[in-house]
Parts: sequence; C-alpha cells; structure tokens
Amino acid sequence: MKAFLSRSASCVLPALLCAALFPVFASGARAAQAPIVVDADLAIPLRDLSSTAIFYPVQVNGVVAEFFAVRAPDGTVRIAVDACQACGPAGFTQIGEYFRCTACGQDFHVSVIERRKGGCNPIPVGDRNKRVEADRIVLPLAFLRQVAASRYAKGRRG
Repeated sequence: MKAFLSRSASCVLPALLCAALFPVFASGARAAQAPIVVDADLAIPLRDLSSTAIFYPVQVNGVVAEFFAVRAPDGTVRIAVDACQACGPAGFTQIGEYFRCTACGQDFHVSVIERRKGGCNPIPVGDRNKRVEADRIVLPLAFLRQVAASRYAKGRRG
C-alpha cells in the first residue's frame, strides 16, 4: 500500500502543477481583444493599455487586418501589425514580456516592438502611420486600407 501511495503521489504532483500553471501560460496568449472596427479609423484609448497586449481586428472592405498595442516596461506604447515581416499573417502571441511568432516560434521582447523592422519581426506601425492625441492613438483608415490590401492581412495570400 505504501508503494502505491508514493507512486500515486509522484503522478498527482506533476498533474497538479501542470493544472495550476496552464492557465497562466494560456491566458498570456491572447488575453484581450477589442471589438472589430469596420471601415473606420482605429482609435486606441491610452487608458486601456498595459503590459498585456490588446489585439485590434480591423475589417476594411471585407478583409481583416489585425494590430496589437502594448505598454513597454519603459512606459512607451508600442503598436504593430499582428503579422510577421518574414512569415506573413500568422501573427503573434504574448508570453509575459515577449511576443512569439506563431509561424516560426521566434520570440521578441516588447522593447523591440515598433523599433526593429525587417526579417522575422512584428511589422511596426511607425510615427508616420499614426496620430497621437491627448487620450488616444489613431491609425487612419487610409493606413488600415494599405495593410488590408497587403499580404499581411488575415486570410489574404501574398
């Protein structure tokens, strides 16, 4: 009986540990998603942003382009197209302070989002494609149309 209990305990402990940790890892993937914006500017309220990214799907002319916004540890707001420059529209998941390309598995620290471009990286929105206002950041419809027409839109092949 003693051997049975010790064998059972050795199986139960890892199972309990996995059950306890799974929600932590799973919840980081796509913790927040804003409502879909349809054929309009995308306005991102600054008060909503934190270290957990918010994903913003935007439907333009029936095609979905997705963006994410996150507050970096230095307090700056980082916004990117939820697509990889090299891997395409597969997108990213957040794991703590890192974003993982769902196509190739490469990780990027939040501090490089919108700062690095080329290769496997989230596509930076950049200053010329956004308007910073007192309480929000606006991505104009003209820019959203460009992304929706590109190979980086969801469901589009390039």
